[in-house]
Amino acid sequence: MRILGFVLLVAALGWSPAFAQDLREVRVQFEAGRSGTTINGRIKGYEIVDYVLGARRGQRIAIDLGTDNLANYFNLLPAGSETAIHTGSVAGNEYRGVLPADGDYRIRVYMMRSAARRDEVANYRLSVDIEADGAGSSANPDFADGLSGGPDYWAVSGVARNDLLNVRTAPGTKSAVIGQLANGDRVRNLGCRMVAKSRWCRIGLGGDQSMTGWVNGRYLVEAAGP
Repeated sequence: MRILGFVLLVAALGWSPAFAQDLREVRVQFEAGRSGTTINGRIKGYEIVDYVLGARRGQRIAIDLGTDNLANYFNLLPAGSETAIHTGSVAGNEYRGVLPADGDYRIRVYMMRSAARRDEVANYRLSVDIEADGAGSSANPDFADGLSGGPDYWAVSGVARNDLLNVRTAPGTKSAVIGQLANGDRVRNLGCRMVAKSRWCRIGLGGDQSMTGWVNGRYLVEAAGP
């Protein structure tokens, strides 16, 4: 069954078994005190890279792949399985989710077969963030479905492709829009509250577009500082 699963996955990704030897593994390590990392890489043709990282059941993970080749994608594979949790060529190069089990997960970066057989090159930037070990069982988890405490910073996540998250003057959809945020934007956490059964969070944005406002908490996840 394991061999069959691998053959089916190879077919889904558009690989030929003749090129399976082009797969290499890289163990992902986070710096002390950090919950994520960014990796710059390059693949050519049928090269495949598995970025391996250990995680625990219930932890939240955020993965983004930026690339200069439209045929370059990533899949997320759970521990001990070739059945992808996320397939980039179908769902896109962003993933946010809760991990289902303990073990080593693999972020598989690859090229679609049509581009691989032309020996195309992809230069990419892979960003991985995962909440601190044990945070998933916390009484006051550090993501925006709680009202008390929380992290110092949020990252915008889960906004539909080609859409933006509105920043409003006050909590609620009837308040005026004063700005917009994209997936991956990081903002300071200034506290959350319930409004009509929805959690709204007050955020602060620094830099050239300095402002404060309110956004729907369903689109926020814990993040490291900018």
